[in-house]
Amino acid sequence: MKKKLIAISICLLIFIFKLNYVFAIEDIDFSIKKNSNSLEVNGKIIPSKEFVEDFKSGMGKDIQILIELYRRWSIIPDEFIVGKKIQRTFNSDPIKEEYIVKNLEGQILKEKRFKNSMDALVWGLNIESIEFDNIKIFDPGKYYIKITVESNIKKLPLILEHFLFFIPKYEIKKVKESERFNLP
Repeated sequence: MKKKLIAISICLLIFIFKLNYVFAIEDIDFSIKKNSNSLEVNGKIIPSKEFVEDFKSGMGKDIQILIELYRRWSIIPDEFIVGKKIQRTFNSDPIKEEYIVKNLEGQILKEKRFKNSMDALVWGLNIESIEFDNIKIFDPGKYYIKITVESNIKKLPLILEHFLFFIPKYEIKKVKESERFNLP
């Protein structure tokens, strides 16, 4: 019985270390435009060279983008005001030379197919016109936008996920904050 347990644990360790490290994103670049009654966030995610090569070679990617508005306080922790979540899934089939990007924003799912991998990456890594409306109702103070991008690892089987709880669920997490600005 002990030999079987040791053999199983060795196999699991080999499986864990055999998982290829998948590269992700390098940086986040974004801008904020303040209108009379809304904030508009535009930006793009800058991928690493390894991310691009992995995508071209057929490895799927899953990215979560969180765009959040916070109120800055001097003594107490910052206050979360509102946020939006975007999920992007990148799939590629190098044999068919087809690249698929799925975008889930709220309840709306968009799927686009591309023949060129760079077109798929440009569309999929672009953050377009995320708006936070009714900013006049916020209390006066200093605010900032925080963007968090997580590049997820392919899911482990559910049974292994419970036993291997110490393995992270995402490969990389980048967080970038804007400069402070006054509202309203």
